[in-house]
Amino acid sequence: TLSMPIPDFVHDALEQLGFEAPAPLLALLEHYLELLLQANERMNLTAVREPDAAWRRLIVDSMTPLPWLDELPEDAQVTDVGSGGGLPGVPLAICRGDLQFTLIEATAKKAEFLGEIAGTLGLEHVQVVNDRAERVGHMPEHRARYDVAVSRAVGALPAVLEWSMPLIREGGFVLAMKGPKIEQELDDSADALQVLGAGE
Repeated sequence: TLSMPIPDFVHDALEQLGFEAPAPLLALLEHYLELLLQANERMNLTAVREPDAAWRRLIVDSMTPLPWLDELPEDAQVTDVGSGGGLPGVPLAICRGDLQFTLIEATAKKAEFLGEIAGTLGLEHVQVVNDRAERVGHMPEHRARYDVAVSRAVGALPAVLEWSMPLIREGGFVLAMKGPKIEQELDDSADALQVLGAGE
């Protein structure tokens, strides 16, 4: 098995996010990263393989939404749209056991992996939906149900908004974690938001 000891910068990064991570929680993150990189040898879940980079780009990056989840009441509903190998949904769920997480993933093999992860790590507040996000948003049990929809690198921002908006309740919000091309995507998204009725 892979060993993924926790680099010092993880503690520093969590401190900057204002998050106190006890040892058992860090052990869960470590276990998740090991399982993710093992499964990555069978299916394409991430291009990142080197341990330090994996901690930084997979775990720490996935935790950057934590401050936005601070205000949520207990049992608030969070959905991870296009979860893939569980990023950012699984690290967030490990950190916030008081919230309910729904991971939406269209690829059956990846959804199965997410179900195994939730079982292995004892994340009883995590459920997995194996379907396309654009379809899930039209299902009565998911439409306008969530307080927050998070996503990480699942597509261009206008598309992410189109999939995410139907899932969130009035007053809820979308957290789309994006890379360097964000400026252009924000311009493109202004039109999408107008169409979706999200105001300015």
